[in-house]
Amino acid sequence: MRTLLRAIDHLSEFLGLAAAQLYLLCAVITTYEVVMRYAFHSPTQWAFEMVMVLCASAWVLSVGYVTRHQRHIGITVLYVMAPPRVRWLLDLLALVVALVAVAILGYAAWEPAVRAVSRIERTGSAFNSPQPAILKAMLVIGAALYCAQLIANLVRHLQAWHAPPEGRAAEPPAD
Repeated sequence: MRTLLRAIDHLSEFLGLAAAQLYLLCAVITTYEVVMRYAFHSPTQWAFEMVMVLCASAWVLSVGYVTRHQRHIGITVLYVMAPPRVRWLLDLLALVVALVAVAILGYAAWEPAVRAVSRIERTGSAFNSPQPAILKAMLVIGAALYCAQLIANLVRHLQAWHAPPEGRAAEPPAD
């Protein structure tokens, strides 16, 4: 079990760091588009759609990384004032609700993704990229990766029930 949890963590870590490079590529493409549009009066047909696909893919691929490191956005005013066991229960509730919601999202996105990929759904724009097919497939992949990391965090969280109540109960282990 520990090996599987570690494998999920490593996959989330790798994809999160790799996805960050896509944002750099987006910056390069956007800079190229701005120069072509305003300096040479020759805008591209592909830059906007490429940036959309790359940014969305980076965001989807990084959810496991963000979840592993517990760096998601949260309102912590009441959380930090709560005693450790109440925080543990709040973390448990958040993990379960997130897992159910993301599983429902993945289930709901599955059939549209299969349809979009099987016929290579396209945008219909001048560039006519397969952006819808890519993004719908990425949504399912991202939901699966997110669920896997949520399950890993949930298992660790439940194992931490008897651990000393210092800090957050389900911190990812240091490798």
